[in-house]
Amino acid sequence: MANLMLVFFLVVLISLNVLFFSFSKKEKLGLMVSGLILIMLSPLVNYTMKALFLFFYDWSSGGTGEGAGYGGAILALLTFVNGLLLLLIGFNRWFFAVIKKN
Repeated sequence: MANLMLVFFLVVLISLNVLFFSFSKKEKLGLMVSGLILIMLSPLVNYTMKALFLFFYDWSSGGTGEGAGYGGAILALLTFVNGLLLLLIGFNRWFFAVIKKN
């Protein structure tokens, strides 16, 4: 079940990236705003994925389930870094457009 959740997470993250870049090309939403949205979503991803990993954890195996917390934190970090990259790409595009304009 954890593999299915990871695949679902990656599909959603890739879909969001494609959506943000298509909105950027149509000039409906800037990449800096998209990056900020992803950065703000990272705590929600952390909480949700930890809760899902703990819910589907096999408690009869005798473990403490702390790997679920680590997994949620890593996925939230991945979302944060993705948002940070979008923010930096958007800033660079804006900066070079301003320089080219002047």
